[in-house]
Amino acid sequence: MINILASVRRPFSGKILSGEKGWELRKNAPRIPPENHGGVTLWLYESGKDGERAIIGKCQLWCIIPLRHMPNELMIKEACVSVAHLQSYLPCHAWGVMDPVRLPAAVPLSAIGMTRPPQSWQYLTDEQAAILERRLA
Repeated sequence: MINILASVRRPFSGKILSGEKGWELRKNAPRIPPENHGGVTLWLYESGKDGERAIIGKCQLWCIIPLRHMPNELMIKEACVSVAHLQSYLPCHAWGVMDPVRLPAAVPLSAIGMTRPPQSWQYLTDEQAAILERRLA
């Protein structure tokens, strides 16, 4: 299992956890071996001045699509961004997310031995992911 911690600002963090946002846009993508496709957990760190500044939930990463040109209207709608925003952000990667789960209480980074959130995303160790999984119980 691969675990990734991604920094996501409000309102996008809430839209992912509500299931409204099915595509998260990122400038780069993790390297996922073919045998791990479908086995990637994306933990959400809510960043920004109005955010919890803590880990608030998780979802499953089911695919990553490189975007070099404008995608169809459905993907834009499910990314919860404007056409103008996406045009200015290209090229990028669309991370397909599903099965969101909100943690019962926000988890500070210190609980998993971190002092700073990732600028965009970073891999988590199995031990860090196990700590977060225990917080779901």
